[in-house]
Amino acid sequence: MPARVLSHLPTPLTAALASLGAIAASAAIAATPAPAAPTEAPGYPLFGGKPVEFERTGNKVVGVYVPNWEPVELIERVPPQNLTHVLYAFLRLCGPGQLEKDAAKCVGKQDFEIGTGPVDARFDAAFQRYKQRAPHLKIVASIGGWGGSDPIFHLAGDPARRAVFAASAQRFLREHPSFDGIDIDWEHPGNNGAANGVQLGSPRDGQSYAELMADLRRALDALTAETGRPYLLTTAVNPMDSIVGKINFKDAAKPLDLVFMMSYDFYGMWSPVAGHHTALRASSPSADDSLERAVRNLETAGVPRAKLVAGVAMYGRGFTGVGETRAGAAKAGAYPGAEGAQGYREIAGRLLDAKGNGRAGYQSTWDPVTQSWSLYHPKLKLWMGYDDPRAVLAKGRFARELGLAGVFAWELSQDNGDLLNAMNRGVGNLPLASGAASVQKEPRR
Repeated sequence: MPARVLSHLPTPLTAALASLGAIAASAAIAATPAPAAPTEAPGYPLFGGKPVEFERTGNKVVGVYVPNWEPVELIERVPPQNLTHVLYAFLRLCGPGQLEKDAAKCVGKQDFEIGTGPVDARFDAAFQRYKQRAPHLKIVASIGGWGGSDPIFHLAGDPARRAVFAASAQRFLREHPSFDGIDIDWEHPGNNGAANGVQLGSPRDGQSYAELMADLRRALDALTAETGRPYLLTTAVNPMDSIVGKINFKDAAKPLDLVFMMSYDFYGMWSPVAGHHTALRASSPSADDSLERAVRNLETAGVPRAKLVAGVAMYGRGFTGVGETRAGAAKAGAYPGAEGAQGYREIAGRLLDAKGNGRAGYQSTWDPVTQSWSLYHPKLKLWMGYDDPRAVLAKGRFARELGLAGVFAWELSQDNGDLLNAMNRGVGNLPLASGAASVQKEPRR
C-alpha cells in the first residue's frame, strides 16, 4: 500500500480542553514560533533529488519505515549516518483475523504467534550488513499496520493470548539478531474501520492496549536478562483525539520507549471535505488535523513529549473538483492514483522544478496558517497536500523546540532523498558534504 489509510471519517471538532494541565500544554505549543515560508537552502540543494550525508549532531530520532515488499537494496542506498531508527513493515500475526496472503507464513504456527518467511530472513541479513556501517542504528519490527491489525483485536484483551504473542516476539528477536525491538501498529483500538470487511473493536480495547504494552515490556526485559541486549518497545498511533481518547496512555506510556505519531492522513478519499493531510499547524484553533494538535492530544493523554516522534509523509494526498485550497473545501473525488495518493519521488520528478515551484500547470502554494505546502492545478481543479522539504525542515524545528524525540516518515521508497535530507537538517544534523562551517543560516522564521 502506498500509505497507511485511515478509514474513519474525521471526527467533529472537539470542545476546548477543560483541565488546567491540558490548557497549559496547548498554550505552550501555540507559543512555539510559526516560521514564515522558508526561502533558503540549509547548506545543500534542498531539491537536489539525492541523499546528502549528515553528521548526527542533533541528537534526535530520525526514523523511517522500510516496507518488506520493496527490495532490500532500498536501505543500503541510505548514507549510514542519516538514520537512527528503521521500522520494518510489517510482521503479521497468525490465527483469528490473519490475512489470507499470510497463510504460508503461518504454517505450523499457533494462533497469535508471529508469522515469518523468507522475506524476513532476507531483510534480517540486509540489516545485519547495513549495521556494520551503522552500528548505532536500531531496527524495530512493526507488527500490524492498516489491514494487518485484526488479530490484535482478538488477543489484546486475553492474558493467555497476550502471553503467546509475547513469547513469539521474544522468539522472533532471538532468531533475527539484527532487530532491536518490537513496534505495535494497532489500527485502531476501539474500531478497525472494517478494514477487511469484518468490524472489530470494543470499548475495552483502550485498557487492553495498556495491558498488552506492559506484557510486552516484561517479555523484552526478560529477553534482555537472557541476551544482555536492551530491546525497544515502541508504538505507532493515529494521533487524533477520537483514537487517543480511547486508550489508557497514562499506563501504556510507561513501558514504551517511543510513540510514533502518524500525523498524516488527516484528510483523504474517505473524508467528506478536502484538506491538507500532513500539516504542521491546525487549520483552525479547534481542528484536529495537524502535528501540532497530535502533540497536544498525546501529551494530554499522558505521553511525555520526550517519547513523541513527529510524523512526515513521503507522499501527497489530493482531491478533484476543488475550487479553493483550504481545509474544509468541497471536493468531487480523490486525486488520480491509488488511494488518491502520489509518492514524493513522483511529485518531485513530474510536478516540481529545481526550486520547488510547481510546473505542468500546477502552482506550489504556501499556507501560513497550516505551515504547509500544496500543489494546485487551477484549470483541472486538482489540489494535493504533501510534505515539501521546506515543510519538513519546519517540522524538525518544531520537534526540537518542543523537546520531542525526533521525526520519522512513511515510507522510504517514496522519497528521492529530499525529504530524508530535510528531516536530518530539521532536527539539527549537519550535512557532511558542505561541512559545518559552510552551512547557511536556517530558513527565516
